[in-house]
Amino acid sequence: MRTVIRDEVLLSDNTAIADDQGNKRSYRELAEGAEDLRLCVEERSLLFLLCDHQTETAEFIYEILYIHAVPLLLPGEIDEELLEQLMQIYQPGYLYCQNSRKTAGTERRVKEWKNHTLWKTGAPKVSIHPDVALLLSTSGTTGSSKLVKLTYDNLYDNAAYGCRHLQIEAGQKGLSPLPLHYAFGLSFCLWHWHCGATVLLTEESVFGRGFQEFYMRERAANFAATPYTYRMLQKIRFWDQEKAAFLNFAISSGAQIAEQEHLELVSVLKEKFWVGYGQTECIGIVLAASFDEGHVRTGTVGRAFDNAEVTVDPKTGEMLIRSRSVCMGYAVSREDLETGDVNHGILHTGDVVKIEDGYIYLQGRLKRFVKILGKRVSLDDIGNYLENKYQNAEFACIGTDDHIEIYHTDPESGAEEEIRELLYRNMKIPAEFITCFCLEKIPRNSSGKIAYAGLGGPAYKKTGAYHERKNTEDL
Repeated sequence: MRTVIRDEVLLSDNTAIADDQGNKRSYRELAEGAEDLRLCVEERSLLFLLCDHQTETAEFIYEILYIHAVPLLLPGEIDEELLEQLMQIYQPGYLYCQNSRKTAGTERRVKEWKNHTLWKTGAPKVSIHPDVALLLSTSGTTGSSKLVKLTYDNLYDNAAYGCRHLQIEAGQKGLSPLPLHYAFGLSFCLWHWHCGATVLLTEESVFGRGFQEFYMRERAANFAATPYTYRMLQKIRFWDQEKAAFLNFAISSGAQIAEQEHLELVSVLKEKFWVGYGQTECIGIVLAASFDEGHVRTGTVGRAFDNAEVTVDPKTGEMLIRSRSVCMGYAVSREDLETGDVNHGILHTGDVVKIEDGYIYLQGRLKRFVKILGKRVSLDDIGNYLENKYQNAEFACIGTDDHIEIYHTDPESGAEEEIRELLYRNMKIPAEFITCFCLEKIPRNSSGKIAYAGLGGPAYKKTGAYHERKNTEDL
């Protein structure tokens, strides 16, 4: 942990973690807990950590990084079959999970807490490159074996510049509903821990009264969530002048926020509301910006942190990021954990962008473009455009060349024809290439991102989870 947290913080009596049950742990107490854990876990061993939002889990993440073991953070609700596949591929030495869960491949209990158990698997120790500090899955819900290898320098660099850019200081408190296995959620914790601030934790729903009461009682200065969460918070009128008075920042990342929602949030929170951009491969946010009410740039995902340089590939329009926050590469097998840095500080983001006055504007994903009559069309552009037009509905678009499927939550009987007419009039996409489906809700993963892999799949067709409202004779 000495390569992630500032030395003057490590043994301080500042509160590192606090929850809504009155539990608190200082940095000194976490350091002592880490030394106890060192007796149970072999240094540089591989560990699978099934994350929830409980205080014990946040403490364990801190302590396991402190003793230089290497955790793979996974969602606590991961399917048992997918977990077993990952365990067969990587053969971790340890598994941390809730007491109620014991998975195949565990051998004996190493340590127990009130709600969690650390199991030893009996697998032989794997050789891991000395720079690797942390593993994150590129797709924690599909069981992909592809893991991002993040170094101690990556974690320290992102934490240091996140603190500087967002002006996080010792004594501040940060509260976020983001999952701890999600790069954005983890980096939010590391920003606070780096400078001696406090991470607040609750399992209450962000939309419930308990969460709001905890937020107000603790006077949380810092907040982070995805655009989807901000949209839902706007519906329940979460943000007001009282909360804005003690706020340092509220940041949105994980997807592009809709124009109207951006304007509404700035109208209440002023320059305290930030939009940001990051990827798992650079451990969270590397671009961010805030605006006062008279100078809002909607559509941007921010400007580069001081530790990042952004360029655009002239042939493809892809954004390239050069930074010490960029991961060393990927692993798809146990042997890959030993290989060195292949990225050399440069990340090919896969995002097509334009840059104006230093501000970055997303145009779509390289893999989220289709061709309609030979014309390149961004599926993300279509979704963003429709969400700005239909502010009470959600949209998700998938497609192949010469075929676009639009999923939406607008039950109005004429919405599909309107959508097709709008897209033809404004984006010149002929109506015959568009099929619309109405869903009760758009499927999302635990971090609030749209689960595109599920849309159009056989599960929807078998269960009748959607109904097609468009007359197929029009095709």
